[in-house]
Amino acid sequence: MGNKRGVPRGLSAFTFEADDRTFGCGIEVGRSEDAQSWWWFSVTGDSHRYAPFQPDTGDTTENVQARVLSYYRALLTRRSLPLDARSSWELRRQNLAALKK
Repeated sequence: MGNKRGVPRGLSAFTFEADDRTFGCGIEVGRSEDAQSWWWFSVTGDSHRYAPFQPDTGDTTENVQARVLSYYRALLTRRSLPLDARSSWELRRQNLAALKK
């Protein structure tokens, strides 16, 4: 069972290797009293850190690793897709029109 901030007990930060990269995972809690905790991870070769989901009392190293890999692989897939400039400009026009209403 987790503590008062929702962090699962007995599960500490860990690293693992997959897809020729090293992933570092850990739970971090915000500084304010009512802050929630999140699973954060970093990846070698990537300058960003990610917080894709909140911890659950049923988390294990194995299921967190699977969720992190799933998230990161989907992110890489999205990044590799070509941008359709016309649709992005159309979306921008629609958003601006909605703001003017």
